Amino acid sequence: MPKVSVIMPAYNAVSYLEESVHSLTNQNFKDWELLLVDDCSKDETAILAKKIAASDSRIQFIPKENNSGSADTRNTGIKLANGEFIAFLDADDLWEPNFLETMIPFMEKNHSPFSFASYRIVDENGSEFCEPFLVKSKEYSYRDLLHYNRVGLLTAIYHVPSVGKKFFDPGLKSLRDDYALWLDILRDGKKAYANSEILARYRVRRGAATSNKKKVMLAHFRMLKNREKISTFYAFILTLVHGFLGLRKYRNK
Repeated sequence: MPKVSVIMPAYNAVSYLEESVHSLTNQNFKDWELLLVDDCSKDETAILAKKIAASDSRIQFIPKENNSGSADTRNTGIKLANGEFIAFLDADDLWEPNFLETMIPFMEKNHSPFSFASYRIVDENGSEFCEPFLVKSKEYSYRDLLHYNRVGLLTAIYHVPSVGKKFFDPGLKSLRDDYALWLDILRDGKKAYANSEILARYRVRRGAATSNKKKVMLAHFRMLKNREKISTFYAFILTLVHGFLGLRKYRNK
């Protein structure tokens, strides 16, 4: 059984897939498996993914029969995961070589059921164009995350023996489904432990960083109101706070 199961959904990611997988194979920590799930890509992603999997026995290529979005695609990988820890790396994001080497001992030392870290924000070419997204090294509760989601998916890791296998909600249509999962993990009183070290690089198109904010904020509001059962007024206030802080997140260097 591998120590860490890494879930990587892929859809039309041929331009970045190999680099992202290399950021995993180049980890100093070697005890992992990769569940690489293709969501019916229309480009050459599946061909490349199959080739990559053939080169390393720790990598399992999983082609889906129907396109169903990132939440269901990640769930496909989670169902097949064998690791004690489950981590997430999208097919265009990057981990620093010491990501797992740092985070796994950090979680074990703190007996943490769920952890995350700081990360850099880069463009299509891998160049930083925003200030890094920094988190404080401290405990975070359900209420803390409800006020503002500090968790970057690419740095999130949860401990299966502590929380069980937790899945993304496909009903959220791949909008705020990661945030809903973090709240699910913390809802019963468990705490998240954050590591302030910058251990990953989140790739985003410069023009897309804030262009879809209206759609995301609406999904955020609905998730809080309908799924977390928060009052309309409180959900509206929290959504405004998230929107404001989200815009600040992409301030230029």
